Amino acid sequence: MPREKIVAALKIRDRSSPHYLKSECIVYLIRETRANNDERYFDELFRELMRRIDASLPRVVGERANGSENVHAAAARDHITGKFIGNLVEDRSSPGSWLDYYEVMFADAIAGLRTTYMYRARRDSARNEPIAADDETNEPSLAVERAVGSFDIKKELLSEDPIYRSRLIAAIRNLPDKHRRVIELTMTEMPIDSSDDSVMTIRKMIGVKSEKTVRNRRDEAHRMLREALSIGDHND
Repeated sequence: MPREKIVAALKIRDRSSPHYLKSECIVYLIRETRANNDERYFDELFRELMRRIDASLPRVVGERANGSENVHAAAARDHITGKFIGNLVEDRSSPGSWLDYYEVMFADAIAGLRTTYMYRARRDSARNEPIAADDETNEPSLAVERAVGSFDIKKELLSEDPIYRSRLIAAIRNLPDKHRRVIELTMTEMPIDSSDDSVMTIRKMIGVKSEKTVRNRRDEAHRMLREALSIGDHND
């Protein structure tokens, strides 16, 4: 289709229309703009894509509403939007696989982010609670364990140092299979576990019974990556 017809089709909201452009199509088209400098065309695609993402995000009820779920929704909206834009910028500067899932199953990809970031918003809120031990095991609570020792691999992969990025990629590839698998799934934004049986989780994907097993493998993988990259003190 000529670009002017594509831009016109972006205005069609009726999904039953034969001229309606599916979101997967828009992701494909916006990725293809890497090869040209037509800023107006890119802006039209980007504006419509962000409108559709916005329509899929958790609702914030009223500008002055301050209930906990409303605060969580607002935080999740900001993170999801930033996440997608970051992936888009990365894809335009260095084409990779970050947007592949959006191009195949857009709604499912956004739904996965929505589940993940609502979970994280609630988790981050829990970090403000007093540190406590589990009543039965006397071990640190799950909320506390989740709040420490994080290593944002996807952020590290955006480092401006190409040598560091190459070392990190090589370190991930050299992880033992069971640790590498957890890291790879974590990078897809898949939740570790969920009380909703319909949600696919890392625990289910790797076939273990306990969420703690997943977290232990993740933390051990982070330790091995830090050691490989000479980050921090590894004797703690």
